[in-house]
Amino acid sequence: MHKLNYIQNSKSILGEGPFYKEDENSLYWSDIKDKRIYKYDLESKEVEHFQFTKPIGSFAFTSYNTLLATTNEGYEYLNLDTKEITPFNNPEKDLINNRFNDGKCDAYGRYFAGTMDNNEEKITGSLYCLDKNVIVKKEKDLFISNGLGWNKDSSKFYLTDSPKRVIYVYDYDLKTSSMSNKKVFVKIKEEDGYPDGLCLDEEDYIWSAHWAGSKITRYKPDGSIDRIIELPVPNVTSCCFGGKDFKTLFITTAQKGLSKEDLQNAPLSGHTFILETQTKGQKPNYFKNN
Repeated sequence: MHKLNYIQNSKSILGEGPFYKEDENSLYWSDIKDKRIYKYDLESKEVEHFQFTKPIGSFAFTSYNTLLATTNEGYEYLNLDTKEITPFNNPEKDLINNRFNDGKCDAYGRYFAGTMDNNEEKITGSLYCLDKNVIVKKEKDLFISNGLGWNKDSSKFYLTDSPKRVIYVYDYDLKTSSMSNKKVFVKIKEEDGYPDGLCLDEEDYIWSAHWAGSKITRYKPDGSIDRIIELPVPNVTSCCFGGKDFKTLFITTAQKGLSKEDLQNAPLSGHTFILETQTKGQKPNYFKNN
């Protein structure tokens, strides 16, 4: 059995987007609803947070040790020291009820991020690719654009649409960032909740979090289930690998959407969990803007 722990003082309303920063041996994640970025130092075991004024759907570190994040107003730079937000590029200025959700950078440092209707009622989401200063719409008609990632040689791209309970897989060309040959990778059964954030390991297996499903599923590249990791909370939101050997899986969760009774039954909801595995995960990519 894998050993599962949780980080003290990590409780978030809607924990998302975990990112392990190797040079600091620290885990970062966002609380979208509380408009915060959290940082957990693996050495000191201390947690600190950085308060902002906007919901942060995802973020990536840049070469300059600042963050580029996706908010309800597009791609924006965040300064963790001053808490300043600097607008960069907003492809959905006209869609005032939309907000950005999950995002991640490919191996060339392009920042892919998707959008959603903030009220979760209309199918108005899209997927964008920010390549240095140029932004391109890559996919449309998404309900809630969510977990995304690439296999090790960047020949496959995975994208989640949560309410549709689907993870799609595309052929991916790293040189051109083109996505083609879209297929359903997996369809999640109703009793398993909704697919949320995901990450990939060095063996090209996909680890997908289940909102309202209390688990993470590890899928083989052919879409069959390799293993299931049960968690003591219903709303599991995302995961990433980190730690000195990149064999530690960090798992974010949420309190959002749970009743008082639910929270009494699952008091650890919202905490970020730590799972020691035998599997090495992929390292995250940074945004390259030059």
